[in-house]
Amino acid sequence: MYQSLKNLAKRIYERFIKLKGAPRELALGFALGLFIGMSPFFGLHIAIGVICASILGWSKIGAAIGVNITNVFTVPFIYPVTYWVGSKITGFTKHVGWPTSPDFDGFLQLLKNSPMIVLDLCVGGALLGIPIAIIGYYLAFNAITVYRQRLRERVRELKRQRKLKSQAKKKTRRRKPRKDKSQTQKTSAAATDGKPDKP
Repeated sequence: MYQSLKNLAKRIYERFIKLKGAPRELALGFALGLFIGMSPFFGLHIAIGVICASILGWSKIGAAIGVNITNVFTVPFIYPVTYWVGSKITGFTKHVGWPTSPDFDGFLQLLKNSPMIVLDLCVGGALLGIPIAIIGYYLAFNAITVYRQRLRERVRELKRQRKLKSQAKKKTRRRKPRKDKSQTQKTSAAATDGKPDKP
């Protein structure tokens, strides 16, 4: 499972850095997605991220990728931490028993038993989401910028190699020995003299 998650993360990363658009807008959309992904509204993250990105004029695809920081694999780790931070700040709820499986029914039951847990999760998610979003912005911006810089260098190198090949072909054509015009005429005349005259 670890290998499959690693491959999935690699594919998402490669697609993200190849997205079209300004690096700043893409990075801002990604950071926004990370911030929203730390909120307790699991299942609505993509919709919230796309709507907020549209309003702010940032990358909607970047936001949709960023919110996936919270998924069925990371929820059991992220939400308890955000709850712990939020409960220490607000003190609304204490000693909440978390569901063993991160499914919708389990969280729905948890909300029924402790409705105020949403506030703790919101506060904790915001406090943790801000530094994560800031770090994510700089990492995303740097990754996109470095990728595009390398791509430009690769294109310049290909153009330079093509230019060198073209110049080499031209030099090769110039160096080909040309027959002397006078020598060609003499050879032609000699061939004509050697032929018997027609009656």
